[in-house]
Amino acid sequence: MTEEELEKLGEEARQNHVPVMMEDGLSSLLDYIRRHEKIRKILELGTAVGYSAMNMAMVRPDITVDTLEIDPQMAAQAEANITAAGLADRIRVHLTDAMDYQTDEIYDLIFVDAAKSQYRRYLEHFFANSRKGTVFVFDNLCFHGIVDHPELTHNRSTRQMTAKIRSFRNWLMVEPRFAVEYHAEIGDGIAFARRVR
Repeated sequence: MTEEELEKLGEEARQNHVPVMMEDGLSSLLDYIRRHEKIRKILELGTAVGYSAMNMAMVRPDITVDTLEIDPQMAAQAEANITAAGLADRIRVHLTDAMDYQTDEIYDLIFVDAAKSQYRRYLEHFFANSRKGTVFVFDNLCFHGIVDHPELTHNRSTRQMTAKIRSFRNWLMVEPRFAVEYHAEIGDGIAFARRVR
């Protein structure tokens, strides 16, 4: 699969309201992986159509990705896309709830883009699959600006979810196990949390 074909897949996903990363958020993530050459083993929570997993795997030929998806149709679509891209040997799609996934693997980067209100639970669940230097990446920490401006929505469940994101973000910024770079201005708000202890 060429970069142009992958780009087209991302555009189609966005048009069909499939939850894929915003372009500048994805660019920031890929730049981070490029700059840190020791990142080889990646865990992704939330596969969707496989767009970000394929982009990450294509940064370097020695990168492997385990990606978790709870929706059977999405997982099947992702597997088809990954196979068509010739990346099935390096990207494994696991049809599972992230909280049910158990592995002894230690990852260099853990990209969390699943249920937003569960971010802290995911971090604690997969902490055992990290080591000093492992980076957790969290997307959607602004959630269309609503996290910082709850008055932008009148939807009760959206307000509850964004309150949980805000609480998680505030907690992460001072959590001593991590050195955190938070970029509100990139994508929908992205944080790189590198484990330091």
